[in-house]
Amino acid sequence: MSTNFPDITPLEREQRLYERVADKILLLIQDEVWQPGDKIPPERELAQGFGVSRTVVREAVKVLEAQGVLESATGSGVYVRAADSSVVSKSIHTYLQLLSQDDVEIRVAEIRRVLEVEIAALAALRATPEQRRELQAICAEMRRYANSARTLAELDFRLHLTLARSTQNDLFELLLTPLMEQLHDYYLYVWDSYGERPPDKVFAQHEVLVQAVMAGDAAAARQAMSDHVAYSSEVLDNRLKLLNKDANDES
Repeated sequence: MSTNFPDITPLEREQRLYERVADKILLLIQDEVWQPGDKIPPERELAQGFGVSRTVVREAVKVLEAQGVLESATGSGVYVRAADSSVVSKSIHTYLQLLSQDDVEIRVAEIRRVLEVEIAALAALRATPEQRRELQAICAEMRRYANSARTLAELDFRLHLTLARSTQNDLFELLLTPLMEQLHDYYLYVWDSYGERPPDKVFAQHEVLVQAVMAGDAAAARQAMSDHVAYSSEVLDNRLKLLNKDANDES
């Protein structure tokens, strides 16, 4: 019997009915028929309106609740949630955690090289006076806690996320937060074992960057962040080589 079927092509997967209902509900919210805080019609009315069973509506609502679009209040009903960037950040972080760990840190570092350089430039142009003071304060705190690796790692996170917030574009923080969280262990490693990364050198890189932001100099901020992320990537590469060497020695 021949196993060659040149005329057969894969069937297109049709959306499940509950997914179509979820899309319709989402479209109504996007069109502002239902706005944040609004209570959507009860399950029975939605089922009648969409011409589906209540089970299908229930599944659609569960999907949208998982996505952070809707929320249920016991005994009250289902409401439209305000946009919450943390839900998206958590989803991205979960996705990164599920990726193969072989090269995920390198891939994340590549994204940071693109993302954070422009974040720094925009922060220089848009940071509020309060945000500029916060960046200066973080740099001062890093000097103060030079002997505490865990504190330095947390301050490092805070510096980069404050820069993202200083762009006044919440999408930057939404994207950067899960990337930084994925590198959490790496940051602790770096600050816990300075090795080829003397803290004074990193402090100086941060301070040059913050000075450029304070001066509103986008070009200088862009260059400072480019230098800093390149150095960070170099340290990451050295760390991964050491880990691979240790793994090969053990085998």
